[in-house]
Amino acid sequence: MNRLELRKMSLEFRRLSSNLLNSTDDTADINLSRFLKFINGNELILGFIKDKISGIDYDFKKCYAIGCSGWADFNPPEDEACHIKAQYDYLLFINNEDKVNVRGQAMRYCWSSKKLNDNIQSFLDMAFKPLIDCINDYLSMEMIVCDEEAKAMCGNTYIQNIETVNGSASQQNIGVINTYNTTNDTSSMSTLIDKLLASLPEIQGVDSEEIENVKDDLEMIQEQLKSDVPKKNRIGKALAGIKKFAGDFSMKLAVTLASGAVTGTDWNMLLQQVEDFIK
Repeated sequence: MNRLELRKMSLEFRRLSSNLLNSTDDTADINLSRFLKFINGNELILGFIKDKISGIDYDFKKCYAIGCSGWADFNPPEDEACHIKAQYDYLLFINNEDKVNVRGQAMRYCWSSKKLNDNIQSFLDMAFKPLIDCINDYLSMEMIVCDEEAKAMCGNTYIQNIETVNGSASQQNIGVINTYNTTNDTSSMSTLIDKLLASLPEIQGVDSEEIENVKDDLEMIQEQLKSDVPKKNRIGKALAGIKKFAGDFSMKLAVTLASGAVTGTDWNMLLQQVEDFIK
């Protein structure tokens, strides 16, 4: 799963979890059902939960005092895996039992507010926010790992094996880095960026969001090159985005550019010229 897919998944999870935690009496049950359906239908998140609770023998009724007389007490277990299992099993219990709903469970606890919706939100926060936070942390970590793997694969290689290019080449552990004689001529770099920007609509098989992101990076560099006092930190940040785009979609670019006016040499040349400019 690439970073874009992880971002989309994370955003969808955050939206559903936010809806759940901000539920009212009218929406609590459907929001809980949608939240649980998303978890159970997502292989990555469900796999994370299953791995965490594998071999754990813990009854969620101990955590939420199900079946007690009088006001219920909330007794989360010290062990995180037991707590995750308790929260997941409680979600299943509320969602699947015919005579159980969020309002009924929320009103088992003593709350300071006299407003029903406040009490429902307090209950949902108490009961399930630790699980939500845990999943959010996991997805964030997966995106970090994805970034590091992409960085390792890309390394100093910008676009590999796109047409035949001229110039001296140095062999490294992955790919070939082509070295060109470049200058810090901002005019030529700006012209080259115009050429690359014009080619973006022709690129096939790349998500439109990724195209927009690299377009923003190219335009950011071009804007800074035209400035009397270019901010090299902004150029460097945009350069990193272009490098990642070139590394992630090198094969897509190879197919698209094979018969076009833009070549892999153009991308490599821009990247090296901008790096020289920063240095």
